[in-house]
Amino acid sequence: IWIVNLLLTLLTCGVFAAWAKVRKRRYLRGNTELLGHRFDYRADPRRILVGNLIVATMFLAYGLFGAVYPWVRLGALVVGIVFLPWIVVRSLAFNAHNTVYRGMRFHFRRPLSGAVMVYLLEPIAIIFTLGIYYPAWQRSRRQYAISNHRLGDAFFHFEGRNGPFYKAYLLAGLFVLAMCILGSMVVGLLVQARDATPTTTLLIPFFVLYGGAIFVARHYLYASLFNHVWNHTGIKDHRFLASMSINRWLGLQLVNLGAIIVSCGLLYPWAVIRSMRYALSCLHFSPAGSIDKISRLDGQQGSAVGDATAEFIGLDFGL
Repeated sequence: IWIVNLLLTLLTCGVFAAWAKVRKRRYLRGNTELLGHRFDYRADPRRILVGNLIVATMFLAYGLFGAVYPWVRLGALVVGIVFLPWIVVRSLAFNAHNTVYRGMRFHFRRPLSGAVMVYLLEPIAIIFTLGIYYPAWQRSRRQYAISNHRLGDAFFHFEGRNGPFYKAYLLAGLFVLAMCILGSMVVGLLVQARDATPTTTLLIPFFVLYGGAIFVARHYLYASLFNHVWNHTGIKDHRFLASMSINRWLGLQLVNLGAIIVSCGLLYPWAVIRSMRYALSCLHFSPAGSIDKISRLDGQQGSAVGDATAEFIGLDFGL
């Protein structure tokens, strides 16, 4: 699937990307099983294609035309910021509606006021607190996304606290800082030993340590917050239990990275499957009773434009 998606996306200059996204999600969700039933993904690639075209138009307006006409770049930026809450809501609604379990579609519905607070107003607090509010904002994002999803008439709920988020980000930040200091010391010793000015070659140890630290910190955050988030998430009276080992996850990701580098990228899908299989094996569902009591409830479809834009700007809006 990955090879065909990549080749056809390149041959069609990106047009096939919408079909590639659906094929990948349908395969991954179709092989995810819960209580003897598998998930499904039923999005229409043509709707995603329309969203991709709109996103590409905005990118061209900002990147290419904006270089010649600065007012076009400013206009595209303002439009993107103003519509960000709508993008978030419609993206979540689109992905939820097209994800199916036991014949029932997931739903996401929330007034735009909540998205405005989380994605426009709270980032201002991050700026004024010099980044101190960032872990709390990450927790607000999780709560907003999780607590407004539902399956039938059963809503999800999230009861996580800010403390574990601050602890995880503090430890990750200290680790990156320590590696940067170590890298600077190594470069300083090399410069002193050779009695030369710092060059790109001499800076390689710093970049290697910095890149490695970012990689490790990123996956440490994922593993530590994976447990906290899912252990404080439920649907109706049912609960989730997560037991991911941080050390095992980091080891798995380091092996994945080495395999991708050695194979020049050919083992990327192998790495994706290994990561997803381990993550889902660490997640357990603890029903408080029969889930047959969850009733069907109709909802809106959402927007493929929001879905495409959300993925384009690199934010993770999924549950």
